[in-house]
Amino acid sequence: DTIKTKSAAGEVPALAMGYPDSFSVYMTNNISTSHLYRLDGFINDEEFGYSQEELDDFVPAFLSEGQSYQFEGTWSMPMYKSTEIAYYNASYFAGANAQNDNKFKGNSEFINLENAANKSEATEEQLDALRTWVEANGGYTYTVPETWNQMFEMARKMKSDMKNEGLEKTEFYPIGYDSDANMFISQFAQRGIPYTSVGEQGDASSQFLFNNEQAKGFLTEVVGYVNEKLLITKNVLGGGKYTNEYFTDLKCAMTIGSTGGSSYNVSSNFKVSLAPVPFADGKSPKYIQQGPSICFFNNENAYVHKGAWLFYKMMADPKYNADLALENSYDPVRVSSYETDSYKTWIGKHDIDLKYDIPYHTKDLKNYYMTSPVFNGSDTARSEMEKLIGKVVNSGNTVDKALSDAYDACAATVA
Repeated sequence: DTIKTKSAAGEVPALAMGYPDSFSVYMTNNISTSHLYRLDGFINDEEFGYSQEELDDFVPAFLSEGQSYQFEGTWSMPMYKSTEIAYYNASYFAGANAQNDNKFKGNSEFINLENAANKSEATEEQLDALRTWVEANGGYTYTVPETWNQMFEMARKMKSDMKNEGLEKTEFYPIGYDSDANMFISQFAQRGIPYTSVGEQGDASSQFLFNNEQAKGFLTEVVGYVNEKLLITKNVLGGGKYTNEYFTDLKCAMTIGSTGGSSYNVSSNFKVSLAPVPFADGKSPKYIQQGPSICFFNNENAYVHKGAWLFYKMMADPKYNADLALENSYDPVRVSSYETDSYKTWIGKHDIDLKYDIPYHTKDLKNYYMTSPVFNGSDTARSEMEKLIGKVVNSGNTVDKALSDAYDACAATVA
């Protein structure tokens, strides 16, 4: 909003860091009136651009994101990237949970093992020792799920085990999801459910595709999980609350959130571990690509354009970009960044702290990153996905009406 206000007053910035959906708004529906500067001239410049070898050194998915707008060409460059990951309470999964506290109340052997495992610095040996003892004595332990169905089977098992121990009235949601929009967008992509398309500019029916029977079925499924108290999401919580707060307060066993927000999922009361986000059964994993890019504004000043471009090139230097990305728990954008000494040293400490563990886990996930089409109105589609569950669960709308209203809101942006 600040950029829009300043630009309207003639104060056009040289560049901005943000997300492609927001950049697309500045491009408008007409390339001749785009407020953003097309970058192919700089990219291919013999003196100041990139050679083909240098372009090949960008992670392909990160570079191609800047070429996925409503107009042909390159309109943004990647800064550093993140994705989603599952943060789980490894102590809880190993047996340090309320069910076992009730079952083994007063058992000194269990208490000693639980105390050792229920710390942020708990070792794998301490977690394994607790799990082995609990399982040998008929207690409750859990396995980290790999797929969507496994995740909710695990969630039902947790709730059932709590009921067995008389804990059914305890406020507890096994699974938390911190971005409703990311959940829908990534699951739609994995399941082949139409979401959006660049389509024909100004034709809502060719651009906003999510009001379909498959999407209705999936939304119905998710609403069911929320009503069973197996799942809690940011939009359902409302009031500016996040599911990571429930996770650190022991009201969730696992929460799915951005790798860029790892510091919000740290607890001194239990061991936090990481796992890939469970993917749709029978489908290939797809993890949503996030993290900021850089766009350049068309302020009709060649010197400003050149200065902004050279500034970006400095930030995208393989070593500098690795250092910058790692300090913020993001992935570097250059392939060679992953071979720098600083990167290798950083992930070599993955068993020490979560900030080192994040890039250790995401280094192999980037081959499965996905993005959705970017065009004027795609940011509204994302905002509407964020509201869907709340419209049904909190506001009493039907699934059909929630999706229909979301479509109407999107269509209004291109009318």
